[in-house]
Amino acid sequence: MDNHPNPPEEYSPDQIIKELRETFQEEADELLAELESALLELEKDPGDKEQIGRVFRAMHTIKGSGGACEFHDVVLFTHELETVFDKIRNSKMTATPEIINLTLAARDQIKAMFDSYYKGGSVDEAKTREILAVLQKLAPESGGREKTDVPATNNARKSREASAVTYRIRFRPNPGIFSQGTNPVQLLNELRQLGPYKVVAQTEAVPYLEDVDPQACYTFWDVILTTDRGLDAIQDVFIFVKDSSELTVSVIDEEGLLEDATAYKKLGEILLERGDLTTENLRKALQSQRKVGETLVETGVVSPAKVESALLEQQHVREMREQRHSIDAMSSIRVATDKLDSLVNLVGELVTVQARLSQTVLSQGNAELSSIAEEVERLTASLRDNAMNIRMLPIGTTFSKFKRIVRDLSAELGKEIALTTDGGETELDKTVIERLSDPLVHIIRNSIGHGIELPEARALAGKPKRGTIRISALHSGAHVLIRVEDDGAGLDTEAIRAKAVTKGLIQKDADLP
Repeated sequence: MDNHPNPPEEYSPDQIIKELRETFQEEADELLAELESALLELEKDPGDKEQIGRVFRAMHTIKGSGGACEFHDVVLFTHELETVFDKIRNSKMTATPEIINLTLAARDQIKAMFDSYYKGGSVDEAKTREILAVLQKLAPESGGREKTDVPATNNARKSREASAVTYRIRFRPNPGIFSQGTNPVQLLNELRQLGPYKVVAQTEAVPYLEDVDPQACYTFWDVILTTDRGLDAIQDVFIFVKDSSELTVSVIDEEGLLEDATAYKKLGEILLERGDLTTENLRKALQSQRKVGETLVETGVVSPAKVESALLEQQHVREMREQRHSIDAMSSIRVATDKLDSLVNLVGELVTVQARLSQTVLSQGNAELSSIAEEVERLTASLRDNAMNIRMLPIGTTFSKFKRIVRDLSAELGKEIALTTDGGETELDKTVIERLSDPLVHIIRNSIGHGIELPEARALAGKPKRGTIRISALHSGAHVLIRVEDDGAGLDTEAIRAKAVTKGLIQKDADLP
């Protein structure tokens, strides 16, 4: 008998999205921190491929996971940002200071979008439009796309050849391909030999029967292919026709980007990336209460075959990820802080009960019970230590947040300051780290504003123009010692004394040690 004829309310679509968003909150903060850290490192060396990859992966994950949680404003905004860095990744653009500054501002705007949901408040839409306008100017998306939208560096190629990568391929042959003695279907069959693939024929250009030229090819194809053979193997298939045909190859999924088997790009996002849909048309479709695909087809914005191709891409990528996840063991999971607190409290109660058990057994003098009590004591101690260690985090995650503060504030004050850190692997309880953040920010601001001199003053004093702030952490007995040091002029004791007298904290003639 079915005791639950109606599904419980908590499993409604709206509730599922709400729970997804709540789960994603902490990950969103981590991704934004990773994006900021990578950008600051990239600023030091704009040609660093590793940092460019870090930036792109962070954006890609924000966009994909944000789409799964239906943060549509984040997806559309991040898509434009990702387009710029995809060109940088492909060596078609350079990470100039202007782009770095703009991307940091965009990162802050994405955070504001998340905060508007998680913490309330509003987003400065004018700033969003301003950033989007500059991004679209830097990397306009035109109909005439490049032949290959894949990084061409040897390192990138070798890394992709080492594991299976999923590619999106659009092959639009020259209408006269038959007269060249080539059958495009045979080329598609060659792709089939490279790995799992899905193909959709796009026939929108086929004319009415009376206008058909029997010797012309009007069809083009969208292919989703997963292969470990690399880009060269794909290009070899089309080697004799690529100069006379349009061939677009893009990486859409690889290990290290999005690893959630259930979360992939939304339909509209895929159509945007393919150039089959404009941002404005997508915004209009999203305003409808119906499914995006149905709305786009009914309004004639996108053909049914292109929607089918995008849906097959979603299905293919999800299938490939599920296979990958069935092989790779889950290495970590996210657990809410309140659940960890509950676990620690239960372990504390267990320690108390274990102590009572040991005392009771000791008073009875039973050797067998004493042996059992000792084993329980050992297991309880191990469980206690493991439960406490679960809450421990490396303090380096907090140190990395200060780099942006130093960068922005030193530029604002006209100073040149570098931040160095040491002991970032030192672990502290998560709650302690969170409470340390604000005091450390205040100390660093004081170092920048009052400690380190202007470059000219430092030069006159025989110092390097660039000042240094150093943050370190190390274990000292049962404690963790955190130091914040700078190579500035130090504290102006007379100014501090005058301020203390003004505030009535000390007498004017007080003799202080």
